[in-house]
Amino acid sequence: MKMLAWGLLLLLLLYLGALAWLYLSQRSILFHPTGETPARHGFFLEIGGKRIRIEVRNEGRTKGLIYFPGNSEHYWEDPDTLAAMLPKHTLYFPHYPGYGRSEGTPSQAALFEMALKLYDTLAPHHRQVDVIGRSLGSGVAVYLAARRTVGRLVLITPYDSIAALGQRRYPLFPVRLIIKDPFESLRYAPEVKAETLVLLAEHDRVIPRRNSLHLIDSLHRSRVTVRILPGSNHTDIITHPDFARVLEKFLEATDDYHRTK
Repeated sequence: MKMLAWGLLLLLLLYLGALAWLYLSQRSILFHPTGETPARHGFFLEIGGKRIRIEVRNEGRTKGLIYFPGNSEHYWEDPDTLAAMLPKHTLYFPHYPGYGRSEGTPSQAALFEMALKLYDTLAPHHRQVDVIGRSLGSGVAVYLAARRTVGRLVLITPYDSIAALGQRRYPLFPVRLIIKDPFESLRYAPEVKAETLVLLAEHDRVIPRRNSLHLIDSLHRSRVTVRILPGSNHTDIITHPDFARVLEKFLEATDDYHRTK
């Protein structure tokens, strides 16, 4: 019995140690900041005494577009790629706090605050502001679209919540209780009024299809268009041959845009 008790105690200590590691390491698991990148063309947004870098492409267009990237996108090349796809929009590509040339530390609160401040800064200068969010950035985009009047919303490989994804990845631990940055898109989705395009990768191994569908079901169904890009995965969806065409068609469409569920 004593050996059994010691064995159980050891297992408990190991479990608690692993739980402590998960709690302390969760932000390094979620956020993968890129190093400082060259400043091409843009400006710095001042938020809470920290400078947030905003890359700008295609200046002078009547419509603006904010792109919220994934947790490890290429700040030095992706703005140019997207600008070439969307020549009718002025593109704003923020470096998340702690990423690229931005100061601060990434967190849900910091990203949400950045999104609201950026929108409020840009909105007076454009006829409308569209929003794209990819992967991690889809949670920021949903939050912004729920809190502000955006033109059109595009969600690329989105999720229902980071908390749900984390719980699936670490099923033995109470992730929902200890997570600092839950990114509960499911909570904000019913408040989104913008026409929305959801782009899914056929072979997404990062965000399970059911998590994306859970989010889609919580959006206003009459305003949602869903496209699954065949042969694509979570990483290469943006280079899919149909990606640019579908994206441009949706963003330039009138309100009677044809929907295929």
